[in-house]
Amino acid sequence: MATQDWWTLFAAALGGGFTLKVLEIAYGEFKDWRTQRSDGSRSIDESLKPLLGAADELVGKLRSLAEQDFIPLHECDPKSLADVRIASVLYLFVQFWSEVEIVRFGGLSASVAKTIRGKQTQAFLTCLESRRVRLIDRISQRALGEAALTNGRTMNFVEFVRCFDTDPYMRRWLEPLQGALADLKIAAGRQKLLQYAVVLHALIDTLDKDHLVTRNRPATPNK
Repeated sequence: MATQDWWTLFAAALGGGFTLKVLEIAYGEFKDWRTQRSDGSRSIDESLKPLLGAADELVGKLRSLAEQDFIPLHECDPKSLADVRIASVLYLFVQFWSEVEIVRFGGLSASVAKTIRGKQTQAFLTCLESRRVRLIDRISQRALGEAALTNGRTMNFVEFVRCFDTDPYMRRWLEPLQGALADLKIAAGRQKLLQYAVVLHALIDTLDKDHLVTRNRPATPNK
């Protein structure tokens, strides 16, 4: 009887200590998970700010042009950046694609890419490069985005125009986008651009639903 009681007490003590240890480990794992989640959230927020800012500028410009049925661009020669109206539109596309390349190569770490917003970001970038949505072929878009990088950042507008004037490499990769803007005089070209703007708008509303970085804009007018 005494032996049985001894074993009962031993088992209870062992069970209690084991349970406590398990709880300590579980709590430690939970704290690590919360820390990693918080760090991942901050990391993706910082990674996406420039991308969202560039997307917001581009959507704002495209929405403004759509309200005018893109008529202001009909008078411009897309092969020349002498007219600031066409130069600004070209730059906003290049700026966005340059930020896409920054995110693609270094903005999303493996851990951040596993988060919900990381997966959403990757899904939208894939959609924007898909055959049915993209404005130019994928390689030209990526090359143009890379060409606009200088010292790990996106060129500003003045640098972009100067580069266009002096660098044949930049002019080479800009040609497909200039061709896409030349098609705005026909309905199909305008619809293609509006479709791209809609997906870009959805990206903003999804990744920045509280619009902490971007403006809360109404939908692009239906043309």
